[in-house]
Amino acid sequence: MVRIDERLVHGQVALVWSRNLGVDRILVVNDKAAADPVQTATLKMAAPDTAKLIVLDRSKAKTLLNDPRLNDFKVLVVVNNPSDARFVVENANHVDLVNIGNFGKVDKDATRKRINDNLLLNDQDIADLKAIAAKGIKVEYQLVPDQGKTSLDQIISQEAN
Repeated sequence: MVRIDERLVHGQVALVWSRNLGVDRILVVNDKAAADPVQTATLKMAAPDTAKLIVLDRSKAKTLLNDPRLNDFKVLVVVNNPSDARFVVENANHVDLVNIGNFGKVDKDATRKRINDNLLLNDQDIADLKAIAAKGIKVEYQLVPDQGKTSLDQIISQEAN
């Protein structure tokens, strides 16, 4: 699973999602976080004891996502925007699901439209999510595993209103 969450690794990802999915690796794909040793260290401290966390820029992620040794692990990939999610699905061997969590509140982009309290999207975000779906990958909004899911079609219809 690829999760879009602008906060990257925090309680929902570290505790709830990683345990629910039973992952033993969490890959954060984000150029800015990979270039910042303080942010990388902070993300690693937030990771659960049950999973190794690796922070990668896009270039290194592209290599690792295609390494056959990765198939030996249960992996959660975390990105903080739809563009990085699109990059991951276009460069990874196998992605079944892109899960959207919190996105759009931190970056005060006036072009983003409020879908709900935790999701704001602009036209480029929608285009990236549609491109992911066009590859046959399921795209859903879901904050935590025990909450209902909202499909990409429902998100787009909400955005249009």
